Amino acid sequence: MTEHKNYARSTPVNCLTFAALSLLGLTSTALAGRVEETFNTDFQYGHYSESSERMAVDIFDLATSAPLGKAITGSVSLVRDTISGASPVYNVRAKGDVTQVLSGASRNASRSDCGKSICDQRDALSGGLSYFFESSSLSMGGGFSQERDYTSRFINSTFSIDSAKKLTTLNIGASLAFDEIAPTEQFGGYIRNRDCGELCSKTAQQYLVGVVQVIDKNSLLQNNLTFSYNTGYLSDPYKKVAVFDGDIFTNLINDNRPREKFQWAWLSQYVRHFGDLNHATLHVDYRFSTDDWGINSHTTELSWHQPIAAGWLLTPRVRYYSQDQADFYRAVASSNSTATVVSSDYRLAGFGAVSGGLKLSKTLSTLKHLREAKFQVGAEFYEHSASYQLGGNRLSDFADFSYYLFTASVNVKF
Repeated sequence: MTEHKNYARSTPVNCLTFAALSLLGLTSTALAGRVEETFNTDFQYGHYSESSERMAVDIFDLATSAPLGKAITGSVSLVRDTISGASPVYNVRAKGDVTQVLSGASRNASRSDCGKSICDQRDALSGGLSYFFESSSLSMGGGFSQERDYTSRFINSTFSIDSAKKLTTLNIGASLAFDEIAPTEQFGGYIRNRDCGELCSKTAQQYLVGVVQVIDKNSLLQNNLTFSYNTGYLSDPYKKVAVFDGDIFTNLINDNRPREKFQWAWLSQYVRHFGDLNHATLHVDYRFSTDDWGINSHTTELSWHQPIAAGWLLTPRVRYYSQDQADFYRAVASSNSTATVVSSDYRLAGFGAVSGGLKLSKTLSTLKHLREAKFQVGAEFYEHSASYQLGGNRLSDFADFSYYLFTASVNVKF
């Protein structure tokens, strides 16, 4: 959330570079040699709500950054998510039609009724230091998050270096996360997967190589290549798979996924500045990922950043996503099958999604005791549908749903 806006020169190229990198979360490292010179504080609130009174999440995010000497910037972030509602546990089939079985009560359930619905809270703390050299920067950070049954600890590092003419930036990053899952005895009225044991763990590694190339004074192109490797307990201890003999239910088995996952992802973003349109910018993103679970996905996003007047900025965006189903995904399992690796989690099915959103922000720079204050509100609508998958899909339309997300934030510079 924190913006590093202290450019050596306030040119269209610098502004364009910052706009692109800010969206991709790279501003703390990519603007080599440009240390933070102001104290920044951000607070953001978000409300996420799924259709059919399923899951609801309230997000509270507080972040701050400050200069620590002439070449170092420090940052700290605190996040709290409160979660409630119902979630799909397994699927059943009757007369050829598949439907989802949810974990229990709706999101309107009280905290005292958590035995039949999901009630949880996630608290996260992260921090980092960025050291800026003449034409490069090195950032290192880490943090942890804690839920009732899930603990995650991570470290990360990114090195960025500019070319001699500041037209090319190379980013190299790596992160390592250690997660521990301690499933509660019951979840929404369903006994958790006992095969997980008292404590399950997994490790996630991610490595990134990216290049930001300024094409001319009005445009730039960024390309990132990411490799991820996850190992350990990658199943969901609260998910089940229903086994059927024809349309006759026989029993429930545990969600069981491979214990490792390799994934490659490529992201390309083009940014174009339009000075004649009050310095508007167009962002065009495309991302492709593939993994050894058989899931190939495509994401395309368009956003338009339109300054209006007197510090107002309007940002509409649209996004399309499509993925193939995992090799081991089955809506329901067959009693004749001998497969031991199987999951009916709708997130592993083939589907597509369309979303759109709008953000409105106002920047004030004439305040008496503050250098700058920025206020922002936004709304997004998302629709998940099997029929939106590339090539079409009717087999997993029973899992269709939608959600909306409202956000509000304030950024203050001292």
